[in-house]
Amino acid sequence: MTATGAADRAARIIRAGAHGRCETGMPLGPLTSYQLGGPAAVYIEAEGDADLAALGDALDETGLPLLIVGRGSNMLVSDAGFDGIAVRLGGGYRWARVEGAAVHAGGAMPVPALASLAAGAALAGFEFAAAIPASFGGAIAMNAGAHHRSVSEVVTEARVYDLTRRAARTVAAADLGFTYRTSALPLASIVTAGVAALAPGDPGAIAAGMREAREWRRATQPVGLPNAGSVFKNPPEEAAGSLVERICGKGTRSGGARISEVHANFIVTEPGATAADVHSLIRRIQREVLDNAGVRLETEVKLIGRFGETE
Repeated sequence: MTATGAADRAARIIRAGAHGRCETGMPLGPLTSYQLGGPAAVYIEAEGDADLAALGDALDETGLPLLIVGRGSNMLVSDAGFDGIAVRLGGGYRWARVEGAAVHAGGAMPVPALASLAAGAALAGFEFAAAIPASFGGAIAMNAGAHHRSVSEVVTEARVYDLTRRAARTVAAADLGFTYRTSALPLASIVTAGVAALAPGDPGAIAAGMREAREWRRATQPVGLPNAGSVFKNPPEEAAGSLVERICGKGTRSGGARISEVHANFIVTEPGATAADVHSLIRRIQREVLDNAGVRLETEVKLIGRFGETE
């Protein structure tokens, strides 16, 4: 079966069993914070578990690769796009409620909105997440964090849909395999909901903590320019931003992409930039840091699709 034939077959299977939006050749750039990249062969916006079951059927029938898109704030899609099925949770998974000292929420809920919900209920412990640009499901899957805190510290369980088995299950936090900026969830699992256990707190102190988190982000990150957050994970030897600034220098560029003048672990773009520009700069930074400091920088930003290797 040709790539086009597989995409058409997948789309037919999904449309036959799903209620959410399904398209072929769907541009992915607008779904990401970089606003760059080509189309997905197939795109589905799942509104419920029946849609995910249809997605599982399509994956089994066609063998196409899978891409889970949350808020697209930690990925770079290649200019050629993604030759597989991209899925994003839709409105059916965008819900939240407070039960006692816990916040229950769907995987599509924006993390900052959950922080505000917790604050409104005078629940402390989630202030650090007030400026994390992620969906709740994505934040759990990648163990998102800020201010020396991480989602793994507050999440007690997650509802995970297994696309292989076409079944949902509840997974305790201890079984999610949380480590620095990741979890042990397999690729074919989608976090559709989760629970964050918090504690009653002083409303004024909670509000102050959220202001501090937002102000810190505005002061230390290039929030006014397209970016995908921290490009590299921090190695044990030295913070990634410090390494990049010392060896490569802020402002170093490749085409329409450059190392941010605000924080060297961020790559920002300007109008006319391409995903290839960003990728070229990422590889250049990795090479120069390895050559000059002997440190292999691992990307925190997910590279999606095919990229031509640069010298």
